[in-house]
Parts: sequence; C-alpha cells; structure tokens
Amino acid sequence: MGSPSKAMESFEPAIAAFFCEKCGDDCLSRTGETHGDYPRGIKSVRLICAEKVGPDMIRQAFEYGADGVLICGCPIGECESLEGNAAVLAHIHRSNMVMKEMGLAQGRLRQEWVCRPGGDEVPKIVADFRKHLRELGPGDAPNTGVID
Repeated sequence: MGSPSKAMESFEPAIAAFFCEKCGDDCLSRTGETHGDYPRGIKSVRLICAEKVGPDMIRQAFEYGADGVLICGCPIGECESLEGNAAVLAHIHRSNMVMKEMGLAQGRLRQEWVCRPGGDEVPKIVADFRKHLRELGPGDAPNTGVID
C-alpha cells in the first residue's frame, strides 16, 4: 500500500468546465482540446452564456464525480447578455451555499472572466485550478455517476 503523498501525486482531478459559446471554441483550442491533447479528466460544456450555469448544474457536476467546476464567462462589459455577469455571480453565490450543504470543501468552484477571442490565459487558469484541486484532494460529494 502506497503512502498518502504518493497517492496525492497521482491524483488527477476531474473538472467540469463551462465555457461561453461566443468564444468557447477559441478558449478551448488554446487549452489543447481541439488538437486531441486536452488534459485528461476535464470535460468541457459550451453554453450560450455562462449565466446559464446554475446551481443545479454545478451540484450535478459534483454528484457525477467532478472534483471541481470551472466557469469561464465573458469579461465584464463584453457579455452580449445584459445580465450575464451579474447572473453568474448570483449563481456562484447560491452554488457556494449548496456546496456547503453538500459538505464540499470551499475552493472547488472557480469563475473567471476570460472568454474572449484570443484568450491566452485559459491554459494557465486550467493548470492553476488543477494544481489547486490536487492540493485539496479528491472531491467528497456523493458520487452518482462518472466523469472521466
């Protein structure tokens, strides 16, 4: 039986990543998804707007085995939806309360205002979030499905 530190070194977090449809293709191509070398364990979902990622979707991502959820929306002032950015913040606030009720550690939900054509920061954000989740360890939500 290996030591806990060795187990943590090999831990690859499962991440549910939600991207704005407006620029999601560009953001995802910069993380390598379109070239077939997208990091294992990351499942991306494109939505018409990040505001569509509600607390139920976030809860379900954790129930299906995600160790973390990443929401990437348009920068403030660049969202085509009049209430997009404000809605995302409201959903995240409610989702943090749901996560607390589920007994999930804080820090497993991350939101970034980065979706824009030419967004070079997405790969760095994904790598940083993966590192953070490795430090937290596997998620502790009741697993009702599989994300692989």
